[in-house]
Amino acid sequence: MRRSGKDPINVASVVWSFVSALAFARAAFALELELPMRCTPGLDCWVVHHVDHDPGPGVRDFACGTLAYDGHDGVDFAVADLAAMARGVEVRAAAAGVVRAVRDGEPDERVEERGRAAVAGRECGNGVLLDHGDGWQTQYCHLRRGSVVVAAGDRVAAGAPLGLVGLSGLTSFPHLHFEVRQGRRTIDPFTARPVGDGGCGADESGLWRPEAAAGLGYVAVPLSGLGVAEREPERSELDRGLHQSPALPAGSPALVVWARGFGLRKGDRWRLRLFDPDGRPVVDRVLEQDRDQAFAIRWAGRRRPAEGWPIGTWRATVEVRRGSETFGLERSIEIGAR
Repeated sequence: MRRSGKDPINVASVVWSFVSALAFARAAFALELELPMRCTPGLDCWVVHHVDHDPGPGVRDFACGTLAYDGHDGVDFAVADLAAMARGVEVRAAAAGVVRAVRDGEPDERVEERGRAAVAGRECGNGVLLDHGDGWQTQYCHLRRGSVVVAAGDRVAAGAPLGLVGLSGLTSFPHLHFEVRQGRRTIDPFTARPVGDGGCGADESGLWRPEAAAGLGYVAVPLSGLGVAEREPERSELDRGLHQSPALPAGSPALVVWARGFGLRKGDRWRLRLFDPDGRPVVDRVLEQDRDQAFAIRWAGRRRPAEGWPIGTWRATVEVRRGSETFGLERSIEIGAR
């Protein structure tokens, strides 16, 4: 989400406290944050955009990578798809505080369908603003319509439920935009540094509690899905959570390995493979990323041979190689189980 801090959810009515640079330095680590969602990073939620520290038109996240976009001032935690959103993924208070403002009632629609004009001034969608004292605030955006369970003036403990991940406001996929502020400054929770300061690569522990930080290691290419389908999948189908069955019939007309990920860059190399029960590669295809993409889906497959598919446990893998780094996923699927 771009500059959600400009959409205040009545934030304009909140009196911002001004702090000097010295006061900021003293208070920089005063706030300790828990994970703002009930999920396991890398398993059922993914950090797909970080804060942009480049003060100009370029992009630079805290790790000197490009897992952000120009002007992004928060951290985006994505869930797998609309099916996961429908099941309900809880958004939680990252720290104890007082609810200063809420919004609910905005529809869960991709901005490409609703139009930017419809969300002007409400880019955050349904959301919650918490005040933690000493100038610290956290904001939670894009919540599901009708899910907000707190009201202005409520006191909440760290980990208290606020609502559910949704698709409201200026967004193209279900996720939580989480933003931290101290006084008039927006802060990167991974470094405790102000947004847009131009720096990167610091070894600071940031604002996360150790338990949260342990699951939030930097991943330059978050791979958020892998499956096997009976035909080439359409993005709209994957968005709805289809083509993820743990079993397919032996008479399937084709077996197609699909994978999706965030933060792809030109020159990245995908490798999609599917191994039969004897470990033989039935699908093995390398695809080169031809352009930068914030989100991408790739697939490769094979038509059913005359003798049919071997019955048993098959293994699908995806790897994305960038220079000396490799990012991968693996899953098993039963063929002939139904």
